[in-house]
Amino acid sequence: MRSTATPLYQRIYDDLKGAIKAGTYKNGDRIPSEAELSQKYEVSRITVRRAIEDLCSDGYLVKMQGRGTFVGARHISRHLSRTREISTFTKMCQEIGARPGARVIDRQITPGRNDELEFFGVPEGTLMLLVRRVRTADDLPVCDERVILPYDWAHDLLTVPLEDVSMFDAIERALGRRPDHNPVWTINAVKATTEQAQLLDVSAGDPLIFSSTGYVDADERPVYIGRDYFVGGRYEIDL
Repeated sequence: MRSTATPLYQRIYDDLKGAIKAGTYKNGDRIPSEAELSQKYEVSRITVRRAIEDLCSDGYLVKMQGRGTFVGARHISRHLSRTREISTFTKMCQEIGARPGARVIDRQITPGRNDELEFFGVPEGTLMLLVRRVRTADDLPVCDERVILPYDWAHDLLTVPLEDVSMFDAIERALGRRPDHNPVWTINAVKATTEQAQLLDVSAGDPLIFSSTGYVDADERPVYIGRDYFVGGRYEIDL
């Protein structure tokens, strides 16, 4: 039961967000108009507009001039648990019925950073391969993905096609072993750079969720480091 102290616009926000997540309103559905919601909740249209604007800012709704307000792209959701199972981007898309995609932005050979050398257990001076892609769900940019691993381990990844393919599958083909779990994972909130804003179709300074993950195989051998920047309104983590 809601507290009577909950602001009216927040109640509308919570109800609409809950209906979207429950599938009552599906991707592309038009929600009731401001006038209809105002009548339903017995509040002013200003109050309704505040809730709708917040839902648009958070990626749940999209306003279309002259047509109304529609449910936006479905959110990619990662569930945190104590199991060893990895929630890959492809799997998260499949869970919401979205089509996963990937577009290669850059591939380069770089000097290994201290934390990278330590994770992979390789000597100073080891070169790393950096593969950067934009991950999409139904063609909507969701993530600035960066994959790092020693160049000598998987030099084929510098040239093989990596458009619209699973990075786990590509790494398994290159290394002969597959990421199994991630004993190292940190997340943080950051702001989109001007470059990321262009790649992810957001505004510079918009919130991104930065995820840094160290993946190992079933025998605890290091496989790769993932540094991913997810669009805040298109990705969520459930505890």
